[in-house]
Parts: sequence; C-alpha cells; structure tokens
Amino acid sequence: TTRTKPDVHRFFNLSKYQLAKVVTTPGSGIIPFEYTAPEDRQTGSAPGKNHKSGSMFYVRLHLKGTLFRITGLWCIGAALGCSSMTTGDRITSERNPAPALVQPLAQPSSLTRSPENHSGSLLPQGSDTPTDQLLSATRFPNLRRSRVALTAFVKRVTSRGVALTFLLFDDRKYDIAVADKDLGPETEWQTAQASAIRHDAVAAINGGFFTPTGKPLGLVIEGGKRIGIWNSQSPLTSGLLSVEKSPRLLRRQHWRSFSPTQHLLQTGPFLVENDVEVQGLDDRERRPRSFIAWNGRNRWAFGVAEGATLTDLGSALAAQPLPGMNITTALNLDGGRSSDLWVSPEVSGGPVSTRRVWNRPVRNYLLLIPRHQE
Repeated sequence: TTRTKPDVHRFFNLSKYQLAKVVTTPGSGIIPFEYTAPEDRQTGSAPGKNHKSGSMFYVRLHLKGTLFRITGLWCIGAALGCSSMTTGDRITSERNPAPALVQPLAQPSSLTRSPENHSGSLLPQGSDTPTDQLLSATRFPNLRRSRVALTAFVKRVTSRGVALTFLLFDDRKYDIAVADKDLGPETEWQTAQASAIRHDAVAAINGGFFTPTGKPLGLVIEGGKRIGIWNSQSPLTSGLLSVEKSPRLLRRQHWRSFSPTQHLLQTGPFLVENDVEVQGLDDRERRPRSFIAWNGRNRWAFGVAEGATLTDLGSALAAQPLPGMNITTALNLDGGRSSDLWVSPEVSGGPVSTRRVWNRPVRNYLLLIPRHQE
C-alpha cells in the first residue's frame, strides 16, 4: 500500500476475534468492518466496556492466510494483543482458525476523495453506517481515480515565483515517441510545431542536449534504432526517458542495454526524485527551461518554465503545483534557446507555442501521439 507517511500495520488472528459487520467496497479490495472481542462473545458483556468494540477499520484480505492486514485510526495493540509489523513483512498462516461469522451490509453507493491525493478520505455516501464509525482520514492511496485515463489538457500555474506551463496526459491514452534528425539540427522540422505535424502528434517539446557539431550528447533511440553513443559522464545525460511497454524515467545506471526499448532519450539532470527536489542543482543562470514530469504511474507532463535556475525549477516542481497530479520525478531537457513546447488546438487549453523568435533548431523532439482507441 502506498502512503505519503510511514505507517504501522496491525495483525490479528480471526480465531480470537469475530467479524460482526462487513461492508464491501466494490473494486477497491478493501473491506471496512467492525470487530467484537472474545469477552463479548463469551461473557455477553456490552461492547466497548473494556475496549473499543464496534470500531471501524479498513482491511485488505490476504487470501492465502488466515490473517488480515489492517490499519486502524487508533492503536489497539494493548487491548487486543496486536503485534506491529512494517509494510514489507510477510505473514504466515495460523493453524486451525475458527470460522468468522459475517453478515454483509448494504454496499455504499460511491466514494469521495480528492483527485490524485494519496491521503484522500474514503467516505461512503448513501450508507447507513454512521460517519463517526468510519475511518475518516488519511492513509489510503487513491484506488479508483488512477483507473481513469486522463485526457490531455494544458495547465498554467505559478509555483514559488516560477511561471510554469504544463501539458498533462495519461500514457494509457497517448504514446511518447522520440523524433531525431539524422542529418542534424539545421535540416528538417525547424520547430516543435513542424515536428508534431510531420508525425501526426498533438504536441511536441524539444528533447535532449547536442554537441556544437549537432550530434546528440548522449544515447538516443528512435523506433528501436540507436543513434549517438552512451554517455556515462556528463550531468546533462544522468537521466533517461525510456519507452518499453510503457514509459518511465530512471537514472542511467539503472537502464540495461538489452532492454526492448523502442524510444529513449538521455538527458538531465533530475529536478525531482521521490517527490523531493534534487539538491546541488545549478542556481546561477535564469533561463527558459523544458522538462518532463511523471507521477510514477500513468500520468505525465511536458512542461516549460519562462525563466528559472535549475534550483528554482526543482523547488517549484517539488512544491506540487498541480492539484490533479503528484510530481514524483521530473527530468530536465535542453533549455535556453532550445526550449520549445507546442500543443495542438485539438487539446483542451491549446493551442500553445512557447517558441521565441530567437530560438534555434534542435536535434530531436519528444512527441505526444494519441493512441487509436478500439
């Protein structure tokens, strides 16, 4: 389970505790339930006399064992004799568990949570269960919103004094491709717009760095074809956009040359990693910047900053300026006179062109190409 903060899981044996109520949440894999301790069953004592009977939890079932992993709103370790274990621990099955008596309740009609928020509240609507018995705050990832593919759109924001333009999209609806000019920057597709139109893309942004002679500074792969050479030294090639079955951003030491890569762009440096701005970035020169951002799942963004140092840009992105997308990783592209983002008028918020009259031609572009929906 993904969490924004460290958490502790509680484990208990169903041979000792009876499930009194179960409410299933369709499609989520999570079951909220009320527990009844052994004293209630054996002595008939009123729930809640010596403990919090009737307390509500959310449970993810482990089908191969008799133990259930639970996360509680409050600690019940002392009352129930629970043992604390971390997320990665594995649990072995208890012998001869007693069957649990389960009485299903009506299914909640809907769930509400803030979009793309890993700590969004899970509150059933239309349920008869009192809301004060529900787990109200904040430790479950967004389980349903991530299943909805995002249609591309443009978003402009200002974060920590940096003006940013984003093109947000979902890799389940769009493909990222590299378009490289074999004969050098001064040849075909002089702009991002021309490159996008030539390749039937709805958007394009300038790609990686290149040498004064027009050759790529690092490795480029376009449609499985390798161009340029691997660069293991320059900070401007410390990261990769790699497109295999799906795209991902990774450090160059983590890529394997035998991977079935269709498109690859070696560029850098990283601006954000693991939701945190990268330290030690250059803070001297303010200039237009281009970048690509990823939430670690299916959502991506091409982006430009009007004028910022790398330190400024990393800080602005790590501040999470997009309400619908958490920026887990962001990678710098070529900038300055190379920075050029174009978005088609077919895209919500378009058309967009950040190209200036003094821009220079570049060696390659990243393209956004719609997938054909069956």
